[in-house]
Amino acid sequence: LGSLINPRAGEGDLLVAAFHELQPLLEKALAQETKDDTAHEMAVTARGLAKAAEILAGQFTLVATNVPYLGRGKQDDVLQDYCERVHPEAKADLATCFVERCIGFCGSGGSTALVTPQNWLFLGSYSALRKTLLEEQSWKAVVWLGEKGFDSPQAAGAFAAMVIVTNAAPSSESKLCGFDVASPGRPELKAEELLGQIGRVLRQSAQLQNPDARLSMAEISGALLSKCANSYVGIQTGDTERYLICFWELDHLSKAWIFHQINPDTTSEYDGLSYLLRWEDGKGDMAVADSARIQGIDAFGKRGVLVCPMRQLKSTNYLGFGYDNNSAVLIPKSTSELLAVWAFISSPQFNEQVRFVDQKLNVTNATLVKVPFDLAHWQKVAAEKYPHGLPKPFSSDPTQWLFNGHPAGADQPLHVAVARLLGYQWSRQTGSSFPDCPALGPDGLETLADDDGIVCLPPLNREQPAANRVRELLAKALGKFDERALIAATGSDKTNFEDWLRDDFFEQHCDLFHQRPFLWHLWDGRKDGFHALVNYHKLDHATLQKLAYSYLGDWMRHQEEDAKAEKPGAEARLGAARALQSELGKILEGEAPYDIFVRWKPLVKQAKGWHPDLNDGVRLNIRPFLTTTDVGKKGAGILRSKPGVKWDKDKGKEPERDKAEYPWFWCAEEPGTDPKPGKEFTGNRWNDVHLTLAVKKAGRTN
Repeated sequence: LGSLINPRAGEGDLLVAAFHELQPLLEKALAQETKDDTAHEMAVTARGLAKAAEILAGQFTLVATNVPYLGRGKQDDVLQDYCERVHPEAKADLATCFVERCIGFCGSGGSTALVTPQNWLFLGSYSALRKTLLEEQSWKAVVWLGEKGFDSPQAAGAFAAMVIVTNAAPSSESKLCGFDVASPGRPELKAEELLGQIGRVLRQSAQLQNPDARLSMAEISGALLSKCANSYVGIQTGDTERYLICFWELDHLSKAWIFHQINPDTTSEYDGLSYLLRWEDGKGDMAVADSARIQGIDAFGKRGVLVCPMRQLKSTNYLGFGYDNNSAVLIPKSTSELLAVWAFISSPQFNEQVRFVDQKLNVTNATLVKVPFDLAHWQKVAAEKYPHGLPKPFSSDPTQWLFNGHPAGADQPLHVAVARLLGYQWSRQTGSSFPDCPALGPDGLETLADDDGIVCLPPLNREQPAANRVRELLAKALGKFDERALIAATGSDKTNFEDWLRDDFFEQHCDLFHQRPFLWHLWDGRKDGFHALVNYHKLDHATLQKLAYSYLGDWMRHQEEDAKAEKPGAEARLGAARALQSELGKILEGEAPYDIFVRWKPLVKQAKGWHPDLNDGVRLNIRPFLTTTDVGKKGAGILRSKPGVKWDKDKGKEPERDKAEYPWFWCAEEPGTDPKPGKEFTGNRWNDVHLTLAVKKAGRTN
């Protein structure tokens, strides 16, 4: 019967014929039903088939149901083929196929009342289906239920709608009634509001005039935003952890990377400026990767507006750099209209207008410009709000590349001061510039920066203690300052720099810089023991040796002297320092599990010992310091606290790789140390792999 269930395609008579063909089978089965189990099963089957044929061949006055939901990607081949053949305009979801099918069940003048997903009422992929139904059927009511329209936890996250459609050609005067109960957060509240709501009467013919014939509670009129702006969707990297890093993970912008803008946290003039994209002039590995999609690059180098196409459609100004497919960029066709476009998109009216035509949680970039835009009105609004034009790019947030790198005026002056003390400089201080935001020259604080990026909390190696050096830098940067107030501004309850640096700084630093810390606090596990802040960018093999044997060695000599003088706690401090030195020595050597592993590099390019490549990012390079024996917090190794980094299997699959060069991609389960590849390529993106030096040496030899 699978090929006979579409009366609208002229197959209704065949269904009736099939029903009559089943009669002899049914009678025969009934006659034999009592003789054996097989005959009984035949009878049950025959009854079921006959009843199905009778129903499928029927015509009804009313068809009411909650249709089944199943996207095309989850359908098997038989169902996909059937939906494409019988319901070509509705094939994207089984639910929309059922909309057509239920209308087909209705006799002339009969009606269907359905609960369906709401996305087919406005998504561009269903425009042909909507146009057909609006032209051929009489719509009576549409109810936007929105999210949480069902009690069932299995339906959590579903956005639903109710529609009533009559199988009769509409007239030019046909109207439908629209109801919107999307706001209430529980089914019973939606039901209560629906009973008391006065529906909005809408002309059916006007819905056909909406962009893509989208169903909307408002009749859309006037010029659309698409007349003034083009909309683009950004790059899909296919491997975020490989091609995207925070800008502070590098000490300067190398040729491989470009600045990258992401969705803003709030609607503001300049935000989302924390990342770099491994672009490699568009000719690198990402450009040829099957899982990547290089798109939206026509927006590069232009000014516009970047929109987060989720929920409240938060927006910010786009500066012409990289952006990803979680964002949409709108570029005005005339640069003179940028201010008006920004004034509109950053206003609450933009979100309201978009939601009139698309209630989906995340809208497409095409939808964003299919809303009315009164250019003259928004030019007037922009002129009043920005009489001197759009403010030049600026940020006081140290996690944004626009930040000038100076403690004065910074959101977190104390954290900026510590970074400057350890020799870090922000993008504009290392030669990078942005539109209307030039590179910066020296500001005088460079003279106080530590040469090797190692600043110990106690006075060691003929250097002042860290707290005193921070005070000196702040005095030069700010003049007079209130130490307690600066500490309180970080959220700490400490009262002096000594305690704050020892106990709170590193954990706050991790939180502030997205769990990708570039300043590391190494210690031996004792509050009265060895503590050092190190600049990760300068922590190469030689600098780590200097830390382990010069700075820590100096500390150990002091403890040996104190132990001889029988000073309290000296022996314990000496023991803790020796243990720390041993751990640092293991990291320098790089034997598993103190090794660096980068899943996208072949064996021949895996680091042997502590030789980090900053381009691989903090997440992978910090691992040896966390896999050491814990001296404090669990999982933190020899770091003062544990950053929120994980080496779980990353999303996506690798294209097939050579087994000898990438054995971990041939493992079905997490490889661990010395991966034993299977016969089949899996492409699993394992990260927590440990390679012994012997395996690395063998890989280099081969």
